[in-house]
Amino acid sequence: MTVAVLLAAVAVAAYCLLRYRGPGRTSSDRRPPGRPRGGRAVQGAGASADAHARELRTPLVRLATAAGIPTRAEARARRFEIGAQGERQVAALLEPLAREGWVFLADRALPRGEANVDLLAISPRGLVAVVDAKKYTRARLRVDGNRLLYGDRDVSSRMRGLLYEARTVSSLLSVPVVPVAAVVGPMLRGTQLRFRGIRLVPAEDAADILRGLDRHHVTTTPARRLADTARRLLPPKTGK
Repeated sequence: MTVAVLLAAVAVAAYCLLRYRGPGRTSSDRRPPGRPRGGRAVQGAGASADAHARELRTPLVRLATAAGIPTRAEARARRFEIGAQGERQVAALLEPLAREGWVFLADRALPRGEANVDLLAISPRGLVAVVDAKKYTRARLRVDGNRLLYGDRDVSSRMRGLLYEARTVSSLLSVPVVPVAAVVGPMLRGTQLRFRGIRLVPAEDAADILRGLDRHHVTTTPARRLADTARRLLPPKTGK
């Protein structure tokens, strides 16, 4: 067997290993720890992030990863996977609300641009909230004047997308929309931050926070009409 044929065989074996068992699998292929089998009330969370991860992992990127060669594409794919895992974790924590009659539309495309809404929540009383999963580790978040700090680092710009999504959805549905950042990571249970109109809450508290907001909500538009309009104007981002 020539060296060229041997190398080709190794490359094919590495690709197959990655395709079926290695990092080529996105987070949607793995069931989160402690997650029961079966259907979910909140469907589609993390779909766009997983799609981006798959697109980045071309055959060449997979082969480089198998050979231990770091690439920017693989690093970006892993970041997308982490984001998708956070979105699914938040969606799972909000499933009790779905059983109470809330409508959740996950991974919805906006009319313009590439941005997407992680999770649109509509209560039976007509409260509308855009819920964005934010995953952090180690250092705690804090608000310092007009800045959002992650440790000593200014991460204010990371909230621009959520503000834009909330304004766009509010314009489309002609109702106020509450922007909520559900933080997966270092926020302590029972705490809450307010930053430029955004409520930053621990992901584990998100369901209770939304229930509390709903109790003080004054209904202006029937929830069924809001949900129907949202489905029509905000289609699934990935087509899944």
